[in-house]
Amino acid sequence: MTNADDQTTPPVPPVPPASTTPPAASPYAPSADAAPAYSAAPPTYTPGAPQNPYAPGVVGPPRGLSVTSMVLGIVGILFGGFGLLISIAAVITGHMGQRRQPYAKPFWLTGLITGYIGILLGLIVSAFIIFAIILAATSGDSGGYYYDS
Repeated sequence: MTNADDQTTPPVPPVPPASTTPPAASPYAPSADAAPAYSAAPPTYTPGAPQNPYAPGVVGPPRGLSVTSMVLGIVGILFGGFGLLISIAAVITGHMGQRRQPYAKPFWLTGLITGYIGILLGLIVSAFIIFAIILAATSGDSGGYYYDS
C-alpha cells in the first residue's frame, strides 16, 4: 500500500503570498534605540552610592610629567636656594606637562609656581654667596691681628 493510495492523509495547504509589511518586532528583542547591554564606557562614581570593592577602578589618563614637575618644584623649595637645578627641572617638566597633559592642570601648575619660586630663591642665595665672597676677597682686614716689628 502506498501513500498515494491512502486517502486519509490530508493534502498540503497552499503557500500564502508574500507580505509587503515587515514582521512584528519580538517583545524580547531590544529596541533599535536601546543602549547595548555591554557598554565600553568606564563606570562612573556617584558620591554616596555604594561602590563595589571588587570592581576595577577608573583609571585616568597618564599624568607623569605633571606630577614630576610638582614633586621637583616642592623639593626645589625645600632645598631652599641650593635647589636651583631641581627648580629649573621642575619648570621644564611643568611646561612640557602643560603642553602634553592639559587635563592635569593642578599638577603642572603647582610645579610651575613652585619651580619659579625655587629659581628665585636660588638666585637670591647665589647672589648673596657671590656678594659674600667678593666682600671677603676685597677686605684688607686680616682678622684683627696686627704684627708690629
